Amino acid sequence: MSKYIYALGLSMLVLVGCTKKAVPGASAAAEPEKINKVSVVNTDYQYFSAKGKIQSENSKLSANLTLRVKKNEVIWASVQAFGLEAARMKITPDSVYLVNRMKDEYLVGSYETLRKRYNIDVDFKTLQEILIGNYVPGPPSLEKVIIEGPVQHIRQQRGSLQVDQFIDTTRYKLKRVEVRSPQSKDLMTVDYQDFEDLNGKPFPMALLLSIQQPEGDNGKASTVGVRLRQVSTSDTSLDFPFSVPSGYERK
Repeated sequence: MSKYIYALGLSMLVLVGCTKKAVPGASAAAEPEKINKVSVVNTDYQYFSAKGKIQSENSKLSANLTLRVKKNEVIWASVQAFGLEAARMKITPDSVYLVNRMKDEYLVGSYETLRKRYNIDVDFKTLQEILIGNYVPGPPSLEKVIIEGPVQHIRQQRGSLQVDQFIDTTRYKLKRVEVRSPQSKDLMTVDYQDFEDLNGKPFPMALLLSIQQPEGDNGKASTVGVRLRQVSTSDTSLDFPFSVPSGYERK
């Protein structure tokens, strides 16, 4: 179970008040905005919250998930298994915190630490928008637009990473993201599914995240599915509680 908890946490790195909630049914045609050369419908939010279920396709284990986001400041998640909280994670633009209650352990590190220790290369803004299902623009000079019938394909170069985003032009929503490291051969993909209406715009209520790390002595591959419910956005502040119990060992 311990390995499962860390897999969920790391996979999320490579997904009150006057709230507006997602409701079943098709969204009315939302007017896309133009970002660089791309027409897309992104989700607007200051605070975002959702509950759902997260499942490891490799181990077939599943757990309940509570997710909260304050745009550009913090991502917070709690994973509950067997009726108890198994793990809690807090991510800020410069640090990652993870408590594993199943083994009385915790992890604190910068993104540079994650790159060196786990070979995970991602920044906060990209992770935040991937979880929400928003298109992430890049510098126009490093962005190539490829039209593929009903799907618009945008390729970006971000440092050492190649990022491919695919937009379904029937609803102008992000359909798939691929983040590839040509050097390490690592590949992360996210597929967005089951769109419902949120504030008059389509929102993905399910995503499938896959990470492949083929290099090294032990190649790794993991797939995590997330199905959301009780999705809402708000201008009212949310809480992001996080603390490490005494006696926990730092990983």
